[in-house]
Amino acid sequence: MSTINKAFKQQHGFTLIEMMIVVAIIGVLAAIAYPSYQQYVIKTKRTDMMSEMHNIASEIESRKLAQGSYSNISAKVKTDFAIAYPRQGTQLYDVTINPEPLTPPDNTLTAKWKITASPKIGTQMAGDGNLTLNYQGVKCRDSVCGSSDEWSD
Repeated sequence: MSTINKAFKQQHGFTLIEMMIVVAIIGVLAAIAYPSYQQYVIKTKRTDMMSEMHNIASEIESRKLAQGSYSNISAKVKTDFAIAYPRQGTQLYDVTINPEPLTPPDNTLTAKWKITASPKIGTQMAGDGNLTLNYQGVKCRDSVCGSSDEWSD
């Protein structure tokens, strides 16, 4: 009879209290980690757009060198690059390329241009603010401008 009692006294598995403690710990960790992860994703998508804006700026200057003037490339640059980004997947930004200051009626590019990426309403980036890059390499995120790390947090 003693072997039967020993068999019933040995426990295998976890108690309900132990499982509830583990679930509570996981919940606390998730509550801390998820907002941080969301900020990381937003920063990564902003960085992707910044890189794309630098590529557009390089292409503007490259085409200007090949064609001889900004007015010769103005229309083509605007149709090629003033679109929604990223080109694949969910589009997060609308890009515009304009002279600085504007030259109505057609806003033909000049040596002083500005690229603006505006977050699309209803997307994850909607509250992030406009990104701009001008011909001098000055970067702005909303109203904070400079030539170093203004696009970062």
